Amino acid sequence: MLFYIDVKIQLVLFCQRIHRKGTTTIREFANISPQFWINERGRTIKKLGLKAQLIAIYLLTNPHANMIGIYYLPSALIAHETGIELNATVKGLQNLSAANFCSYDPTSEYVWVHDMAFEQIGTDLKEQDNRVKGVKYEYASLPKLPFLKSFFDKYAETFYLNSLEEPSKPLTSKENNKDKDKDNHNEKKKDTSGKPDTSSRNKDFFNPEVKAQAIEILEFLNEKTGKAYRPARTNLKLIISKLESGVTKAQCFQLIAKKTREWKKIPRMLASLRPATLFHEEKFEQYFGELVPPTQEEQSDDL
Repeated sequence: MLFYIDVKIQLVLFCQRIHRKGTTTIREFANISPQFWINERGRTIKKLGLKAQLIAIYLLTNPHANMIGIYYLPSALIAHETGIELNATVKGLQNLSAANFCSYDPTSEYVWVHDMAFEQIGTDLKEQDNRVKGVKYEYASLPKLPFLKSFFDKYAETFYLNSLEEPSKPLTSKENNKDKDKDNHNEKKKDTSGKPDTSSRNKDFFNPEVKAQAIEILEFLNEKTGKAYRPARTNLKLIISKLESGVTKAQCFQLIAKKTREWKKIPRMLASLRPATLFHEEKFEQYFGELVPPTQEEQSDDL
């Protein structure tokens, strides 16, 4: 009973917090129908438990979402911003996916909230409507995702969508010759002085996939701390070394979130919320060791 009351209070406070002015510069409001609590979908989610209800509301209202309901959202970020254990968050996403409320791709860490576009935008739109243009822009900007076809089948008629799988046009002979001339010009510009080529010292030899993860981690740090660290080699190499050692992106998110919560309360520690400190070879191992892994009890906790 006490657990029920505690989670219910968290749910109410969370709903108040997401509508408070100034919480985000991305989304200032979200549409949630009162039917969420009593319609068939709402009753199904209710059976999944209060944590699943909280995650469902978060997916509809969080500041990282967009109007079409497909957006990047790491499970570690959900756990951090809702206060739900990471293990329970993953389980909640799985249950909500099974209930056909959303789809979650753990590889790309993108989520699709199935009915969100209808609820946030509407259904009776003309092709010239600016909202339709906005949907097309968001849709065309998406990477390859396993649920893109399902989204297209559901919304193509309402939002006048074109398939993303249109073949690219081949180069014309004129464009092809232009590219060849450019390549020849670059060949001629090569250094023939006989001096050793030192330009490779500044080249980036990082694995592209690992580098992309490191950039996401750096952006997460900037978001949590309000700072603006650039994806420069100096910052990225510290994070990449940890990823290459076997540390996951989700664990880096957890570490950043934990240290931000702790150090934001201590003025003298604010300057330490930086890559050079958090991902320092020796200090990182100490901070990483403080992360509490999910217990067996949490893993079996019902939502």
